[in-house]
Amino acid sequence: MGNVTTWVADRLAADRHGVKVVGRTPEGLLVVGTDDYTFSVAVLGVQDIVQVSQVQPLFGGANKPQLVINVPSKTLWSGAAIDFLHSVPAAFGTMGDIDRAAYTKAAESFRDKNMGFFINAMEQHKNVSAVSYVYDSVFRADRRIGPSVTVAVVGAYNLSAEDVRNARARVGHFDVVVKSSSHGAITHQAAAAAESMGAEALTFGELMQRLGK
Repeated sequence: MGNVTTWVADRLAADRHGVKVVGRTPEGLLVVGTDDYTFSVAVLGVQDIVQVSQVQPLFGGANKPQLVINVPSKTLWSGAAIDFLHSVPAAFGTMGDIDRAAYTKAAESFRDKNMGFFINAMEQHKNVSAVSYVYDSVFRADRRIGPSVTVAVVGAYNLSAEDVRNARARVGHFDVVVKSSSHGAITHQAAAAAESMGAEALTFGELMQRLGK
């Protein structure tokens, strides 16, 4: 963890316009900030899936992180790890989220806006009783009528068959794959690829309708 923490510190030092590293804690946390706000960041170097057993020890010292990031950014975060962090409270994300968290001036409450939009919309659906994280971009919507629906969110403008197959390879089972952008389209090939997996490729509006069925 030390090497990857140093790498992040060096990258922040090279960015003249972003947040600066102002110190380190005895626990190895980076203290970062702007002119009027500082906070502590823990850096993980997990390659596959960030598990709760890997984040809990970060909170055993006197100084506790307000933001936990992982390098590489493509690594999945398990729902259990996310739930633990949010309960502490602390935030999770990637190196790019350090700047975003800083400008909230409440780093522990930082949330990805795009995923937050989907969570809030699903939670407010009249047929949804609860929404929980499976991974950072995969959610389970428990419905009042009908079985729960597992929803994978993919950052694509035009959703392709390759996007759908990559999502399945990365996160495993889902009932619905939805593209995060409100622009663009879902290709016929994407819809067919999802159907071949027993899933559906939907837009946000179609997802809202699906949750009501």
